[in-house]
Amino acid sequence: MFDWARSAGLDMLGGVDIYAYHRGASVRANFWAAEQAALDPDNRYTAGTTAPQPTSAAKTIVILPGFTEFCEKYSAEVRRFHDKGYNVLVIDWPGQGQSGHFGRHPLAVHCDDFDHHLGALDAVIALAGLDGHELVLFGHSMGGHLALRYAALRGPWVAGVILSAPMMAPPVMPVWLVRLASFFLGGVGLARSHPPFYRVLSLDWVRHYRPENVLTRNPKGYEDQFVWFDDAPELRRSGPTIGWVSAAYRSCALHTLNPDWLAALDVPVLAFIAGDERVVFAPSTHSSLVQIKNIETVVFEGARHELTRELPEVTDALWNGVDRFLARLNAGYEIKGL
Repeated sequence: MFDWARSAGLDMLGGVDIYAYHRGASVRANFWAAEQAALDPDNRYTAGTTAPQPTSAAKTIVILPGFTEFCEKYSAEVRRFHDKGYNVLVIDWPGQGQSGHFGRHPLAVHCDDFDHHLGALDAVIALAGLDGHELVLFGHSMGGHLALRYAALRGPWVAGVILSAPMMAPPVMPVWLVRLASFFLGGVGLARSHPPFYRVLSLDWVRHYRPENVLTRNPKGYEDQFVWFDDAPELRRSGPTIGWVSAAYRSCALHTLNPDWLAALDVPVLAFIAGDERVVFAPSTHSSLVQIKNIETVVFEGARHELTRELPEVTDALWNGVDRFLARLNAGYEIKGL
């Protein structure tokens, strides 16, 4: 499996796939216990079986991918955290990767509400034997939004949150107008369809680096993420449904655009921000993050949305910052003011 990705030099997931069930559908994650050697990727554990036991002496990094993403895209991040002695769990969100498909178009990502995602995360954490373990959440884009929501929901378990270009608000404004339009379109039976005028581009077109792209200035960082589809085309998704748009804007309005909700968060947060952000709504990113009382923010001028796939000067600084943050968490220090 993944012969093309291997030949391209991409890291493979080293843990085992686990499959939980939530809202009547399968949810896939990959779990790699801290003291466990890399296993054959065909090893799988399902609900009712025993997954490899996490190491209680180690914190667990939970990687929360962004919109349309899937576990394999984070193989390098998984290996990096595991090599530093952490248990690592990464999830395919409902409707993405191997966690089912709910949209009318075969590539559309659909959900009715983001509570579905949080419940799915609870389910795979329980199946991995991580209930009550100390968790550090690493969330990118939509995964960053969900990381903050999960930290609020499961506060005693969450030791810290690391955000990469978080979605505090989706890109199109104003919020009220998008919510009104999506509510109307969903009400006439289009909730599982792409929004009007959305066009799915061919893989042959999108996989080639173009300097004006919105994701990264690094050609290799851009193109590597598409190699996975040569081996597993079923992992690909493109574009939201109207239902997803409605769910995303509702969740942002109630949480990451809500100053009172943000001020109530009681967890150390490290946020990496792209200076040239064109995927999520950049003004809301800045105005919202400052409401979190225990936060350290790092802005990479000129960098784009996919910060872990950016130019080496960005990725090196990002991972150095992650290491320092984790060292502070391990030492029990406050983050604010450091």
